[in-house]
Amino acid sequence: MKPTRTASARIVLALAVAALVLGGCGGGSSDNSSSSSTSADTASSGAPSSGASSSDGASNTASSDASGGPGSAASGANEGAAAGGGSGAGGGQPSTGGKQGSHVPQPKGAPEPGITPQQRQEATVASMTLQSPSSQASSGGPQMLPAEYTCDGKNTSPALRWQGVPEGTAELVLFVMNVQPVGGKLFFDWAVARLSPELKEIEAGKLPKGAVAGRNSFDETGYKICPEGKGETYMFTLFALPKKLSLGQSFEPLFVRKMVTDISGNVGLLALGYARG
Repeated sequence: MKPTRTASARIVLALAVAALVLGGCGGGSSDNSSSSSTSADTASSGAPSSGASSSDGASNTASSDASGGPGSAASGANEGAAAGGGSGAGGGQPSTGGKQGSHVPQPKGAPEPGITPQQRQEATVASMTLQSPSSQASSGGPQMLPAEYTCDGKNTSPALRWQGVPEGTAELVLFVMNVQPVGGKLFFDWAVARLSPELKEIEAGKLPKGAVAGRNSFDETGYKICPEGKGETYMFTLFALPKKLSLGQSFEPLFVRKMVTDISGNVGLLALGYARG
């Protein structure tokens, strides 16, 4: 499968939160955290209370990529991959009333070209939908993660389902990260590799056969969501890779994430918030 970094994928990625960048965040990691890359990978980040909802299940259509996520999300990056390019026109018009002052000249030059039919088609194919049956609806923000899926409960991973895995995918890799960087660095809550492209879901509290978990930023192997304050928004990002990475248990997520963003533009995004009562 030829990695397609389509308009939609780039936008979707741009969304993922100051640290969930698809554009690849380089940098070394140091215990419990990862290099800070503040890209709009999750632009509309912030704790659940901050609002912005994310379609964070990047939709299988370019337009759904335009939904924003808590940190996500919906950051401008969240957005309309299917839309055409911007125009070069802008600027003020000559004053016609009693107002005084110089005019703002119209910018010159050819308008920026819009998205082509082929790019539009690829943008639709390049995105996957990612959802969680374990989440709960909320008003005015991302769906919420019940306490049982955090350190305030059983701390087991939520169920996830997805659609739209591109043909030719060799492996799926999942990352769960805080929308808000911690200490200026990316914070990983869960990383799973070697997921079969034939899979359509992960059951709550279970790791599929053959899959391996990386180390999280709590310096533990596996899943753990435990915000320092009253709440947080988390970005779930599922990548479809054109080749296998052959990773082992307890792999380093920051290093792997950089490799993944370099070779894949096919993703599914989901933003889930958690707020302590």
